[in-house]
Amino acid sequence: MKRIVLAFTLVTLLVTSCTTDADDNTIEGIWTLTEWNISEGFDIDGDGVTNRNILNEIECVNNETLVFESNGTVTSKNTFNPNITIALLNGTSNDYVFDVACDEIGVISFASTFTINGNQVLINDGVATLNGDTLSCIFVDAIKIYNEAYTEVVATKDLILVYTHR
Repeated sequence: MKRIVLAFTLVTLLVTSCTTDADDNTIEGIWTLTEWNISEGFDIDGDGVTNRNILNEIECVNNETLVFESNGTVTSKNTFNPNITIALLNGTSNDYVFDVACDEIGVISFASTFTINGNQVLINDGVATLNGDTLSCIFVDAIKIYNEAYTEVVATKDLILVYTHR
């Protein structure tokens, strides 16, 4: 149930706080999730390489797309929704323990409307800006970092989703 609530929350945030980047006003078409960035990044897979793009750190399948239609609707299917729990080890400032569970239960889809005003895209209450073939959505403080006992949130990080226009 927590995973469904988290997925619904992320989808709601996506619809209400998405910002996009493109030089022309071409938003219609399919946008593929290409980055799932966390500000300073982490080495979740333990290979010694820190990545901001968590898609490079975990083995969960990602098929998430956004589809912008000419009739002003945007839809999403196959929402990427891993459950990543991060804990800071006691007495350290940058040593973490990670628990990653890929979403194998199903997908959460959504449909909404959007409008374009110049190079800005309005999706529900969110404002997006077109710039080339990328679309970036920032979710402030969406990633929680817990203490080692998982009893308290000791820090938060922004999550930045980046989509690429196909």
